[in-house]
Amino acid sequence: MTKLGVGIVGTGWVAGEHIRAFKNNPDTKIVALCGLTEQLAKAKAAECDIQCDIFTDFGKMLDQKGIDIVTVATPPNLHREHATGAVQAGKHLLLEKAMATTLEDARAIRDAVAKAKVKSVVSFVLRWNPLFEIIKTQLAANTIGNIIMGEVDYFHGIGPWYKQYEWNVKKDVGVSSLMSAGCHALDAVRWFMGGEVAEVFQYATFGKGPDFKEYEYPPTTCTVMKFKDGRLGKVTSCIECVQPYVFSINLVGTRGTIKNNTVYSKTTMPGQTSWATIPTILPDSGDVSHHPFTHEAAHLVECIQENKESHCSVADAYLSHEVCFAADLSGQTGKPVTLPMA
Repeated sequence: MTKLGVGIVGTGWVAGEHIRAFKNNPDTKIVALCGLTEQLAKAKAAECDIQCDIFTDFGKMLDQKGIDIVTVATPPNLHREHATGAVQAGKHLLLEKAMATTLEDARAIRDAVAKAKVKSVVSFVLRWNPLFEIIKTQLAANTIGNIIMGEVDYFHGIGPWYKQYEWNVKKDVGVSSLMSAGCHALDAVRWFMGGEVAEVFQYATFGKGPDFKEYEYPPTTCTVMKFKDGRLGKVTSCIECVQPYVFSINLVGTRGTIKNNTVYSKTTMPGQTSWATIPTILPDSGDVSHHPFTHEAAHLVECIQENKESHCSVADAYLSHEVCFAADLSGQTGKPVTLPMA
């Protein structure tokens, strides 16, 4: 089988994870890398031990023969240009989150992918984390019945010591606490609960701690979601906290509860007196080291080979992003916002 050629735009730390994921896939070959400067691109290629063509002009990279997949690992304010350019050139797409910095740009990417009829995956990479896969299996087995309330919270102090801090603090790039980081938690609520969100309400605040003064938007938000069927979801996103990284999951069902990697179930474990613990890899680090990029890349390749749509396609990821944009609007106006947005 001919290997799928991969072109990567971006030379930051997450680009390295995409490079390693496709480098380790037996069905793909990295053929091009595009960076802001030739020096940055060559340095990233050397760091990841790959031999490929180097570009500083994204359009010229797209013109190169042999590229089937483009992975976009640039800052979010560049995603519309890179994502729409890639799919309009007929390339399948792996797009880092946040998929865009405005609702208009997110819609433009969604519509471009639909028109081009290419396969796409947005990097809500925790969907391939082992804990997430275990939870989805438990839910499919009706272990806790129907979810009434889903809470997923994201606490991660993103200060000057963190690589993305320099651009993350800027409103026109980082956008908000949810869009820069907490969207992983909000997407998890959608992923676990299913259904459509009808309305959101958000409170937002600045802690103004000494290490987080440069944020141009409130680094702490609490968002409540009401689904069309009346169920509730809640997401706290705090990127100015002084504590170890915490990604907390609590799914309350009609027959039990899943709390991170512990389960209490009247359906599958009658007579249970305490939580049952499932030993597994948890999303318990702000590092990408525990994020399963290799599985994400393999999933996109499988979608291409089998001509099927991803559960984390641009079309699906757009829905999570729309809820984020709606929530942030609520935080700014102090009023509930209904979905879908106009």
